[in-house]
Amino acid sequence: MAPWNYPVSLTLVPLATALAAGNRAMLKPSELTPRTSEALRDMLAGAFAEDEVAVVLGGPEVGAAFSALPFDHLLFTGSTQVGRKVMRAASDNLVPVTLELGGKSPAIVARGHVNDRTVQSLAYGKLSNAGQTCVAPDFALVHKEDLEAFIARYTDTVHRFYPDGPASRDYTTIVSDRHYDRLRGLVDDARRNGARVIEVGERPAHMPGRERTLVPTLVVNAGDETPLMQEEIFGPILPVRTYGTIDEAITYVNARPRPLALYYFGAEDRDCARLLAQTTSGNVGINNTLIHVAQDDLPFGGVGPSGMGAYHGIEGFRAMSHAKGVFVQGRWNFPGLLHAPFGRLADMAISLTLGKNKASSP
Repeated sequence: MAPWNYPVSLTLVPLATALAAGNRAMLKPSELTPRTSEALRDMLAGAFAEDEVAVVLGGPEVGAAFSALPFDHLLFTGSTQVGRKVMRAASDNLVPVTLELGGKSPAIVARGHVNDRTVQSLAYGKLSNAGQTCVAPDFALVHKEDLEAFIARYTDTVHRFYPDGPASRDYTTIVSDRHYDRLRGLVDDARRNGARVIEVGERPAHMPGRERTLVPTLVVNAGDETPLMQEEIFGPILPVRTYGTIDEAITYVNARPRPLALYYFGAEDRDCARLLAQTTSGNVGINNTLIHVAQDDLPFGGVGPSGMGAYHGIEGFRAMSHAKGVFVQGRWNFPGLLHAPFGRLADMAISLTLGKNKASSP
């Protein structure tokens, strides 16, 4: 079951994995990208027989029926809320699932590490596909002494990435009116509750065909109780919160649901090691964002609310196949010693074993 945000790759990569593991497959693309879903259906119909690869189109009701089918394995990519429903439906048939969900992936910027490389990577991760990426950095933790430098450098980076502002051809729009209104509501609510909102660039008054363009936005020190800091954002809005010590940053991350990704920018190996040892996340990126997803030798998946299981590379093969143990009895039938009736040989074996255990005891 594939999502709308990367409708081609998040359909075809799991399909390739399933086929490589020797399976047939059924696909349910997102109804929010109907033309892409139809194109995938037509393309795959020209390459595979329907009993090899079948594509099912439809809305939520079709998705609900799809997730209740008695598959050998079901892979779902989407929100945590829908993932729970999919897992509940699959459980009726005891279908094993791989759930690639989402969450609020944090990015921690070490003290004194606000530089071009750091901020460009953060802006790339947050603004690619207008932030509609499951592993996009959801919020940034920046040292309190670096806050203004971070804001200035992020603003400058966005202007360099998109010289024409939100109207740039390299900057995309939000997928639907519902998601657009939700994102605007998150920012408006944070502003009403005292957060500092910085919009980078101006949205032209008239943008035919691109009415759902949302300006890249920083929201500084929004309250933890606001929806902005409670919900996965999935848009070009980056909340920025300050911290004083790396321990504070780690505590802040651990007080929240386990994320799909965690990012750390810094040169201090000890702090990085502590972060890796003391936090739990699906994956980790050090001094980069998003790039870990493209590494096929790394497992990709979440943990807890951000997902279950992993795929990509060998992990995908393992998830979509069954490791069947087979034992063939050789010429020498030692298990025959376990058969009744038990005689002197069994007594000797027991005595020998007990004697060895007694000799090895302190």
